[in-house]
Amino acid sequence: MNKVRSQSKQRIIDVAFEHFVLSGYEGASLSTIAETVGIRKASIYTHFKSKDALFSELLQDSLEIECEHISKCFHIFSDGKLPGETYFYEVKPRYESAITYQFLTRMAYVPPSHLIEQVTSVYELYIAKIIQLYQEDFCKIMPNSEDLEMYTDAYLGILDSLSVELLYDGRMYERRLQAMLHLYRQSIQKIMECD
Repeated sequence: MNKVRSQSKQRIIDVAFEHFVLSGYEGASLSTIAETVGIRKASIYTHFKSKDALFSELLQDSLEIECEHISKCFHIFSDGKLPGETYFYEVKPRYESAITYQFLTRMAYVPPSHLIEQVTSVYELYIAKIIQLYQEDFCKIMPNSEDLEMYTDAYLGILDSLSVELLYDGRMYERRLQAMLHLYRQSIQKIMECD
C-alpha cells in the first residue's frame, strides 16, 4: 500500500489508530486525537469531514495492509507445515506489533453500532482473502479432496478462537494454538493417507 498523503494527514491517521484501538469508536475523541497530534480539532476537518470518515479511512487502510501481510504468510510449505499453518504462528506476533491488525480485529468483534454494515463488509473482504489463500494451499496438497469447504470452515474457526483469545488477555493463546494445531494436523494427515 503506497498512498500518497501529506505528513499531517498521515500523523492524524497514525494517532487515530492508537486512540480507536485503545478507546474504541465511542471513546476515541477527535479533540484528543488533535491534541496528541499537536493541532487544533478544526484542522482534522481539513482532511476528514467527520469522525466516521476518519474511521472509514482507518478501516480501509487496515484491510489493505493486513491483506498484503497475509499474502506473505501463505504458500509456504517448509518444515512439513500444512496449509495455513504458517499464518497460525503469525497471528499473535502480528497482533502485538501491528496497530492495523489490532484495529481490524477489535472493530470486527465490537463494531460501532451505526457502522456495523460497513465494518462487516470490510471484514468479509479480509476473510475472503484468507479463504482464497487457504484453499489455494489446500488444493496443492489435496487436489481431489471433497472436504475443502469443511476444512476451510475449521481453519476459520481456529483463527476465530485465536482472535478471541487475543482480545482478552492472551494467557491461554499458546495452549489453545497447540491443541488446535495438533487436532488440525491429525485430521489432515488422516485424509492425506486415505487419498
